[in-house]
Amino acid sequence: MKICIINNLYKPYNRGGAETIAQLCAEGLESSGNEVFIITSKPILKKINFKKNNKIYYISSIFPYLNKTPFFLRVFWHILDTFDIGSYLKIKSLLKKEKPDVVITHNLKGIGFLIPRAIKSLRIKHIHTLHDIQLLHPSGLLMCGKEKKLTTFWARIYIKINKFLFKEVDKVISPSQWLLDEHTGYDFFQKAEKIVLPNPIQINKKKEIKQNKNNFKKIKLLYIGHLSKPKGVFFLLNAVKKISTQLELHLLGVNVEGKLINKIAKQSNNIFLYGFLERSGVYKMMVQSDLLIVPSLCYENSPTVIYEAAFLGLPVLASRIGGITELIHFLGGILFNPNSEKDFILKLKWAIKNPQSLSRIGIKSSDKIKEYSLENYINKLLALIKD
Repeated sequence: MKICIINNLYKPYNRGGAETIAQLCAEGLESSGNEVFIITSKPILKKINFKKNNKIYYISSIFPYLNKTPFFLRVFWHILDTFDIGSYLKIKSLLKKEKPDVVITHNLKGIGFLIPRAIKSLRIKHIHTLHDIQLLHPSGLLMCGKEKKLTTFWARIYIKINKFLFKEVDKVISPSQWLLDEHTGYDFFQKAEKIVLPNPIQINKKKEIKQNKNNFKKIKLLYIGHLSKPKGVFFLLNAVKKISTQLELHLLGVNVEGKLINKIAKQSNNIFLYGFLERSGVYKMMVQSDLLIVPSLCYENSPTVIYEAAFLGLPVLASRIGGITELIHFLGGILFNPNSEKDFILKLKWAIKNPQSLSRIGIKSSDKIKEYSLENYINKLLALIKD
């Protein structure tokens, strides 16, 4: 079977969970004996060199997704992106040339929302995979307490346009029931078959499981992701200050807030910044930590970092928001009310006082994550394709 996967970003520009899932999907489908090719975007002046057996088409964009567009130009960028006729024609031409049996789309912000119309015009089966709310709001971001932003005049127009552009999708995959409900609540995908299928993780039989610790005199907390306000980093830093003698906080990820976080870290002897690390470095830090913190103030779908923590037996303390809640309910972990410092500190103190219970949570998560293996995901995905 010949399968096309389209995502706005792909290696070497991968930077988040959606790109990771798209790549795992491609690798898993190829390992199952299918022919797979990728369509993605790149900055117009960049040249990409890959091995010949990696069939990846890069669509050059004058306004690539990775560019930091000034605020006053973003409205125009979103309009140009939504109705990107150049991308539409290029991708339609590639699909005509390659003649895939099915197209699986992921995030399309930055490569064009006309792509579903191109797929429909060629009468190719189309499966769309949700990762965030970018079809409901151009930012793809919804903060706790700001839910009304989806009901504004301009948001309603944006939603109406996207409902039309994506109305002919054959099947929709959502990693969480929450994200699917958010879209169906606005009458998206009325004709499509809708499936909740949690994201996959590649299970390595030689994985190193975190060693249980008997005495947490100073618990080692780990945060992984963008160091930004929506992700709850300032919330986390403020809370940690109040019980700093009992823990260390290690922050991994791109510091989008810059000098302010650097200043806070320098003023404390128990906060450590590492910047961006490759996957091997991230896993090494996970193995050495006691508790992963996911303090999001924005609605998350199904954070990859929680899957990875479960894979390594690392317990998780996370905000009770969006798809995080159902993921933690299944894999195990501790939830706190988003943006509630009191509840967060209460749960964190419990973790410090109950190391054995925390270790059992990690062991349980490591066992349960096997149900989300890449092999199981690909088998389910192929069944959907063939149905």
